Amino acid sequence: MSPTQIVANDTLPGGVGIIRKWGDTEPDFSIGFANDVSVGNFRVYGLLDWRHGFKVVNLTELIWDAGGNWKDPAASGRRLTDLGTTAPYVQSASFLKLREVTIGYTLPRTWANRAFGGRANNASIELSGRNLVTWTNYEGLDPEVSNFGNQNVARNQDVAPFPPSRSFFLTLNVNF
Repeated sequence: MSPTQIVANDTLPGGVGIIRKWGDTEPDFSIGFANDVSVGNFRVYGLLDWRHGFKVVNLTELIWDAGGNWKDPAASGRRLTDLGTTAPYVQSASFLKLREVTIGYTLPRTWANRAFGGRANNASIELSGRNLVTWTNYEGLDPEVSNFGNQNVARNQDVAPFPPSRSFFLTLNVNF
């Protein structure tokens, strides 16, 4: 029995109530792929994050179903009445995210010296983007939810959180 498993009440045919394991919030595996390539004065860096084989309790969908506000009202009705269980709201949250891409250019030493009054050893300029793309079948806003912080036991419950923001940065690095 795992402390991160998701359990809920279920009703067997004949009306017998049981507690059933519907999944686990810990992934089967997590893999990161990073690469940093430099050619001449140019540099490209990328980071992919892949997590597979874990579940999230999509309480946002349950709340919207109950209010009749989900994108597919017919499916909402089936989930609420026909199934009579929380199983439809325990959803696969496997994902692949493009966490970061950075493109940089190191200025020629003469440019850096000229631009910074002869005091700079080198300078570079970089454009970075974070949380750029997420590939997932999860129906909520973001499969990497955690309404209750980074707790191992209480995380992976989606109750209308804001997803991670997509960010862009322009950086000037100068070495004096």
